[in-house]
Amino acid sequence: MNTTTTKTIGVDLHKASLTATVLDPEGTVIERKDIPTKCRNHIAAYFAGHGPDVQVAVESVGFYHWFWDTVKPAVRKIHLADPAGVRACAGRRTKTDRNDSLLLAELLHQNRLPMAYVPDEPVRALRELCRHRHRLARQLALVRRHLRWTGLKNNLPGPATLTSDRAQKWLLSQETKLSPVHRLSSRQFVDQITTLERQLADVEAVLKDTVAAHADLAPTLALIQSVSGIGFIAAITILCECGDITRFDNIDQLSSYAGLCPRVTQSGESAHHGHISKQGPPVLRWVLQQAAWVAIRCDPNARRIYARISKRAGNKKAATALARKLLSYAWSVCRQGRPFVWPNTEIKPGSLPGPVWSFDI
Repeated sequence: MNTTTTKTIGVDLHKASLTATVLDPEGTVIERKDIPTKCRNHIAAYFAGHGPDVQVAVESVGFYHWFWDTVKPAVRKIHLADPAGVRACAGRRTKTDRNDSLLLAELLHQNRLPMAYVPDEPVRALRELCRHRHRLARQLALVRRHLRWTGLKNNLPGPATLTSDRAQKWLLSQETKLSPVHRLSSRQFVDQITTLERQLADVEAVLKDTVAAHADLAPTLALIQSVSGIGFIAAITILCECGDITRFDNIDQLSSYAGLCPRVTQSGESAHHGHISKQGPPVLRWVLQQAAWVAIRCDPNARRIYARISKRAGNKKAATALARKLLSYAWSVCRQGRPFVWPNTEIKPGSLPGPVWSFDI
């Protein structure tokens, strides 16, 4: 039982309001309050009014950041709870806002709160910037596909890659062959491609400048980029989404965090391994999948692993397995502090700094 703090507060946070349940040092409910979220000063004053030694638990939701920044200076400690772990502790309790906030307060008071990781401020800012970059990249890919399908509907395949300049030249040369409706949509698609490419370049420039401003991130990024298939964007995504990647004790913990571990259903001696759990950051899995396909195309060692696994599991599962391996290699190089080298690779003297080590496949 936790007796080191005067009060414990559990917060069930929503878009328009929050519900707070306050426990005394003995774990007895002494107050419950609903507060509108539109007044941040009122919220900060409420938590500060309970004294400087209070501790707060809030469940991780997609918009918890403003609450975290508002309350953190006013309390001794604020904890971010893992929603999946909290649901597992809820049992048959009726789900209401007050019950949810009470559960968070009780778990924190009893030192049983399942924690979610909160990165430091530089990594938090990079994470938001990196996720914005990936959203733009996906929108750009979607618009390019729409333009491609518009051309195929008129038997006009177009260039292999629909960049803004190639798309404009193609549209100018083939515009008379399109119907009026397709001509209009194609022009708008080309405009969107041009805008998204410019926005994507701007975001990537800011991303590189931000990384350059934090010199302490450079060694870790260089180590992660030494893994086959992982470039700058993939490396910064891994760093942003995992935070301090060395905080994981083993690769199984990291794979579980990334959602790349298979679901296991066990009864007695029988166990069934299903699809990957897909828990954790979706953008991390997507980037690792892209890195795996790059490694398959460009690296013979990665291609050999992929071919071996695909014989028994199929192409998609083999690519997922390789993505998990790339993540394990990134974790290993950061733990060892040495660049990645495939086994049985001849190393030229002086080509890599420090002692060289390799990874078993």
